[in-house]
Amino acid sequence: MSEIIPAILPKSVEDFIAKVMSLPAAIRFFHMDALEEDIWAPVDRDFEVHLMVEEPERIVDRWLERGAKRMIVHKVDKALTRARDKAEIGLGVEIDRSLDEFAPFLGYVDFVHLMSIKEIGHQGHPFDARVFDRIKEVKERFPELPISVDGGISLDNYESLQEAGAARLVVGSHFQEIWDSLTAK
Repeated sequence: MSEIIPAILPKSVEDFIAKVMSLPAAIRFFHMDALEEDIWAPVDRDFEVHLMVEEPERIVDRWLERGAKRMIVHKVDKALTRARDKAEIGLGVEIDRSLDEFAPFLGYVDFVHLMSIKEIGHQGHPFDARVFDRIKEVKERFPELPISVDGGISLDNYESLQEAGAARLVVGSHFQEIWDSLTAK
């Protein structure tokens, strides 16, 4: 079974705290999308941060100090690879970009984070089924790298993503209904 990770895209510090507090108590790990605005408050749960910023290398140390267990970036540089001894580093790959473009960097990261929506940085966008071919391609070309999938995941597709080989599913809008279906079993 894949790791199901709730995604939080906070609008303010208050919104961040409210969203973390609304997670079921059994959920001890969450995914946070970090945009250019710095939204943060200390929390008592582990987390990964998706650095959707122009210069992620400028804020890597800040997120390490905050306790990030994993960091996802869309470009790799030396500052990020040096952080690998403190946190896992994942390379975010947009749905419309070729894996060939990212292949040279995959030896410097711990996992691949496939986006399964066209427009990143917002929740509620429709799922793009092309991600199934992306999962297959990553598994064939880079079988040692775990695959994380992010965007548009719902009750309709999460099991198929697991079967395709996704090790982690980052779920935003539909997290509660997936969680409820899993805990009802």
